[in-house]
Amino acid sequence: MGRFTCFLFASVVCATPALAEDLCRAEVNSTTLTIDRDALDAPHPGLRERAAGWAALGLDRVRGRPPACDSETLIAFLAREVPEDDLSGYCLLPDDLMGFLLVPGERTYRGRCARTACERVNTARDTAVGIAGTATDIAAGRAEGQSRTNAVLHASGAAILSGSAASIASSVGSSASGAVSAALAAPALAGTAAVSLVAVGGAVYLCSGDDDDEAEGTATPDVAPQPID
Repeated sequence: MGRFTCFLFASVVCATPALAEDLCRAEVNSTTLTIDRDALDAPHPGLRERAAGWAALGLDRVRGRPPACDSETLIAFLAREVPEDDLSGYCLLPDDLMGFLLVPGERTYRGRCARTACERVNTARDTAVGIAGTATDIAAGRAEGQSRTNAVLHASGAAILSGSAASIASSVGSSASGAVSAALAAPALAGTAAVSLVAVGGAVYLCSGDDDDEAEGTATPDVAPQPID
């Protein structure tokens, strides 16, 4: 697997010198980027993203910082700057904590998740560290009996466990908090072929696909797990 180019983690301008109005700001997996839009061949943002950006545009100008990038600009930048292995099979999901999450899933032409939805699990930072440790063990082949769970240590800093909810629950074992265990045991996931548990930036997300072809994925904040009958 390739690595994200070093300047992705430096929060600097990721292009040749540009006028301030050509720049935009994006956050992905808790990493802040400043992108020169004029250097990209990204299409214009959709109506929904442009409408959502109006409120912040004036405030950003007052603060003297670039406005937020739309998902098309961000995915175009990532496609140009990072190895294909770090982007193929991933999509962007808007999140109020991370800006955008880069998670497993099919993406639309705007770079957003076509069917994937993620729920932030209300749990402590230590749980995210434990999940990252489990992913490291599986990826390095040190964990036994975990063949049904796939692990990826993504170059963006995310640790991702994928498989059935039951196999992931078995893999994380005692490193999972009660909230994570309850979320994985939710009846809604019983018939889901594959889910992903994502630990990034000290937060934990549970992601699964949506069978509705018209659905566009979202990340929901700290939704309490449903009680199990």
